[in-house]
Amino acid sequence: MTFTRGEVKIDRQFEMAAWLLRRHTEIESWRLLMDRKKNAARNVGTSIAGQLLNNLLRFVCRTVFVYTLGKEFLGISSLYTNILSLLSISELGFASAVTFSLYKPLAENNQPLICAYMNFYKKAYRVIGIVIFLAGLCLLPFLPNLMTGVTDKVNIYEYYLLYLIQTVVSYLFFAYKATLLDADQKKYISDIVTYICQILMNVVQIVILVVWRSFLAYTITSIFSNILINAVISMIVDRKYPYLRQKAPALEPKEKKNLFSRIYAMALYKVSNAVGSATDNLIISSFISVVMVGIYNNYYLVIQTIQTVLSEAFNAVTASLGNKYVLDSKEHNEYTFRCLNLLNNMLVAVCAVCFMVLFQPFIILWLGRDYLLDRTVLIIIVLNFATNYMQLTTNIYRQASGVFVQGKYRAVANAVLNLVISIVLVKQIGLAGVFLGSIISRVLTITWYDPWLLYTKGFGKSPISFYLNYLICLGISAGCSFFMLRLPLGVPAVSWVGLVVRGVLSIALTLGVYWLIYGRTEEYHYLVDLVRKTAKRKLRRRKR
Repeated sequence: MTFTRGEVKIDRQFEMAAWLLRRHTEIESWRLLMDRKKNAARNVGTSIAGQLLNNLLRFVCRTVFVYTLGKEFLGISSLYTNILSLLSISELGFASAVTFSLYKPLAENNQPLICAYMNFYKKAYRVIGIVIFLAGLCLLPFLPNLMTGVTDKVNIYEYYLLYLIQTVVSYLFFAYKATLLDADQKKYISDIVTYICQILMNVVQIVILVVWRSFLAYTITSIFSNILINAVISMIVDRKYPYLRQKAPALEPKEKKNLFSRIYAMALYKVSNAVGSATDNLIISSFISVVMVGIYNNYYLVIQTIQTVLSEAFNAVTASLGNKYVLDSKEHNEYTFRCLNLLNNMLVAVCAVCFMVLFQPFIILWLGRDYLLDRTVLIIIVLNFATNYMQLTTNIYRQASGVFVQGKYRAVANAVLNLVISIVLVKQIGLAGVFLGSIISRVLTITWYDPWLLYTKGFGKSPISFYLNYLICLGISAGCSFFMLRLPLGVPAVSWVGLVVRGVLSIALTLGVYWLIYGRTEEYHYLVDLVRKTAKRKLRRRKR
């Protein structure tokens, strides 16, 4: 078969067009990958640096609080924070559901749909703020029943109303706009604003406590800080996304249906998480005392600091993972998950060992022996932390991939079991029973089900490897803790030098054991290469 010169020319033009299209696609894919990595790195770096500085000031502020206002006000502050965290389940997972819904329109630059979602979210947050305020007012008559051991000198209603206003203003003053930055992989922007304002707030609160010893002024400062954070983020979002000022179209019925399906699923997860964490202090306050809430929350402040750094660092890449999940294959997504999960398990094991070895001497040095908890209670608290945060990577991928919709009812089961078991056990064995109830309910529901759901629905594989790594992490944490607690060192345990020495040895031992077990795996080599590349990139920038 012969071709004319014209036909050959046209054929070559088609080949050239096809080559250009493939080349454009490759370049665009590379650009998206680079943008994703850059945004993820910015988000993680900002989160870790901001959290470290902010939490350092929180420790200083907590120390000043304890020595100026005492255990009773510390317990009241912790209890009110948890009560209002429980009321915040009225948010019903709107933020997570809307964030997930924004991934695709942001990737496609579908401005009308973005405006429609944000307009819907704005109206929803105003309603949520009003609901939380009214629900909070309904709790006023029941406050004395929730607060065992509070003296008549403390006006529990006045301070409670201030804490309620502090929570509500977040919903009424532009808080919804931060979600757009999060979904657009630019969470670092809202983090910078938040950390700067919180650091300034902590400095002002320290001055207030030292000079006036006023719990009232201390609480009012938090209200103004929340308003300032939301106002600044709102202005940044308005400048960065000017199309939001346009008249927003209404969401299509199909989009509304999908959104409400996600909201319903996330609402159940919200209820589960709230019951799992916020009710602990309520149970302690009701069945033991408000003072015990304050003592436990000194331990929890340390754990929460580590939890927050871990969560923020991993959550900072959620939007990038959501974008990646849409564009990449299941095999590559599962490989990335394994790498992140190994990193998470190593960090959790290191933290768990350090908590077991360092917690008691640290509390003695920081606040004194009067603020110590029993060793058995400490073991259960650390186990509660470990079993919770070994699920962190699963939780993030569950949200990024959208499979949270299928597993919504396990959240209800976990919430009910947690509340019932904790109340039963606190009556039998005291404080330890509260946290043991959380562990038992989590193992019966979340620990096995969430990985199974993610692997079978999200990756199309068996979750056996995840379960095995989970047990190995627990074993390493227990073994290294046992060894370090019995290791004779020529340094007093209750001293800052002893704290540093035991801390360094605990970290080195845990990481060494992980290297022996996982050092030859593909995931471990990926993490090592990632650290090397990051270090080299930092050194090059400094030389420039």
